[in-house]
Amino acid sequence: EERLRIETDRGDYTARGLVNATGTWERPFIPHVRGADRFAGRQLHTKDYRTAAEFEGRHVLVVGGGISAIQLLDEISRVTDTTWVTRREPVFSDEPFTPERGRAAVALVEDRVRKGLPPGSVVSVTGLPLTPAIRAARERGVMNRLPMFDDIVPEGVRWSDGTTRDVDVILWCT
Repeated sequence: EERLRIETDRGDYTARGLVNATGTWERPFIPHVRGADRFAGRQLHTKDYRTAAEFEGRHVLVVGGGISAIQLLDEISRVTDTTWVTRREPVFSDEPFTPERGRAAVALVEDRVRKGLPPGSVVSVTGLPLTPAIRAARERGVMNRLPMFDDIVPEGVRWSDGTTRDVDVILWCT
């Protein structure tokens, strides 16, 4: 069986796989949205999330179209009201995520970078896996995605057509 060999100043290690955890959680991306500084509720990023129980009884707005947003939306929706927003319509995939699909996704991301383009998200290449948990969340009515809002107001968020939604928490899964 092939293994990776890692040589460090603290010794040598071998492993069958490697997780590249390069620190993006220490610099979370929260997009600038007009009015964010006036929001009367709580804003946090995925990296600050601990447990759904802390949101019980509060309306939570989950922002993001990746797998972490979907997973947290599912979890939080079990204890309170949620709203889900994304910039683009999510694309779901029934196709199993095989090593071949993983390599193809990496190749597509690499190709974008070589062309001088931003790498894009993994989900933009692979789609969201349509797991049993995601299917169950759909059946519970949790996966009703809205487009990204335009402004944050003290009580919540507002879209360009004037529609508003009162929320207590904005969870940035970005």
